[in-house]
Amino acid sequence: MSYVFFDLDKTLITKNSYEIVLNVLRRRRVISFSKFLYYRFFLFIRSNIDKKMKTLAKVFEGVDMNRLDKVMKAFIFTEFDNIKNIKAVEELEKHNTRDKKIVLVTTSFEPIAKYAAKFFHISEYGSTKLEIKNGKYTGKILGTINYKEEKVNRLNKYNFEGSFAYSDHNSDIPLLKKATYRYAVNPNKKLRKYAKNHGWFII
Repeated sequence: MSYVFFDLDKTLITKNSYEIVLNVLRRRRVISFSKFLYYRFFLFIRSNIDKKMKTLAKVFEGVDMNRLDKVMKAFIFTEFDNIKNIKAVEELEKHNTRDKKIVLVTTSFEPIAKYAAKFFHISEYGSTKLEIKNGKYTGKILGTINYKEEKVNRLNKYNFEGSFAYSDHNSDIPLLKKATYRYAVNPNKKLRKYAKNHGWFII
């Protein structure tokens, strides 16, 4: 059995999921328009992923987990077809064989990752978890953000011999280096340069 690891944002889909989710939460009236504008502005001015994710987690404060589940499921299964990355999905389908196990590895929050995995017929996933108390989100991240080396740390139970990894961003270089076969998918400048210098596949 060999393992295949796929990132989500700008890899299997062409956009950042957290930006799309803000729009969905506004349209479904889970958050107010003023709150939507505030977080959109925050996303525009911030580049630090730790601060960005911790602030975005606050979007979910007080939201009922069952309600959010329904919103995420409906959104992903109706709109992901329009934003999926065709080339990456073709790679995904090539690996959908009995002798391989596909794992979604994303920085995105779990409510997104869970249904994204189901949409792409992926049985296992790793994501950034949100704290829940009394059936509602607290607006806090549970544990560590699933980012950079943390992605690799959480994958220790998997055998990387003969494995494949796909990502678009240089933050996933630790994960890509761990795999046997590395694929930079529509990579940003830093990952493209690194991939070229190290003979990795670029798609």
